[in-house]
Amino acid sequence: MKIGNYLLLFFSLFLLSSCSETVSFEAGDIKDDFCGVHLNYQYCKCAFHNDFCDQIAMSKKEAKKYVNEQYDKWLETELADFEKTCTEDNGIFENKKCKYCGEDELASEGKCISQADVLIEEDGIISEEGDEGECKYDSDCKPICEGNTMWKMGCNPRLNMCEKTFDTNCRSNSESFGDMIFSMVCSGGECVRDLAAVDNKRQELEEKKKKASDSLKDLNKKRDDLNVVMLESNKNCLNGIADMTNVAIVEFATRVASISTGGVPDLASVSVDYVNDALNRLGAYANGEPEEEEKKLKPDEYIKINCDLYKYFSEELASTDQELDELLEEAKSAEASLELLPS
Repeated sequence: MKIGNYLLLFFSLFLLSSCSETVSFEAGDIKDDFCGVHLNYQYCKCAFHNDFCDQIAMSKKEAKKYVNEQYDKWLETELADFEKTCTEDNGIFENKKCKYCGEDELASEGKCISQADVLIEEDGIISEEGDEGECKYDSDCKPICEGNTMWKMGCNPRLNMCEKTFDTNCRSNSESFGDMIFSMVCSGGECVRDLAAVDNKRQELEEKKKKASDSLKDLNKKRDDLNVVMLESNKNCLNGIADMTNVAIVEFATRVASISTGGVPDLASVSVDYVNDALNRLGAYANGEPEEEEKKLKPDEYIKINCDLYKYFSEELASTDQELDELLEEAKSAEASLELLPS
């Protein structure tokens, strides 16, 4: 074999032994790799499909902003892990790429250099492995929290130090109580219940229950008043002439005025089919019997207005039935949700 061929073979073997590989960091897809894995799927469903927005109490726009922010944080963590893995596996990290050194090389100060050049330094590192450090086994390392990210820790056998291994985004884990969903938080190296969120929900439900209960009391008072004046209107409609004394008219007009914010004139604005201004003249009796003869009610007007008022108050009372049912349901729903929440 010629000398030239020997030289060619030597350089070929040298290149093979010193070859390196470059790997680029690939960002995971926000929908395929991030949503549902590192973040509660409901946020992504709201952000991209306008679903589950009520459950997370966010609008589509707010959810999309939140998802993008969490995705960016996740990418930063993924890139940091990529860099860490690169350097631990004898690589050089630069510009989101990892250049792995060859089998006979070591990464040092951003370069791949021959193992022979760092043999003494390497021996020094190896001699330190027996020194007592932070850990000897993975079980010596406890998980830690960084924000709401829980990091599993492992022991580096060369340095006897605890290092991050893999992460769990606690916010991607959730607890459900009925239709109430709460993302978890990281505390003490664990994914745990978000007590603050649960307490806020409890306060919200208690306020909702109290508001519904107070509204029920007010509505029942209104219904009682409507029922009284409705029955009196019916009685006057049937026995109008017999009961038509000035004192009775004044008392009736006062009672009618008391159940309407705007008094009898306010009723006139929403009622129909009254004789001339008879309803307004009834309102005048609320301040006592009018002195002017033309302002006084005639028997037929008094009977007519009572019959019409009976119909009006009957309809008004019936219209509150649905409101009553809705308030009862609202109060029951709040109470049922409160019972589901953990103490």
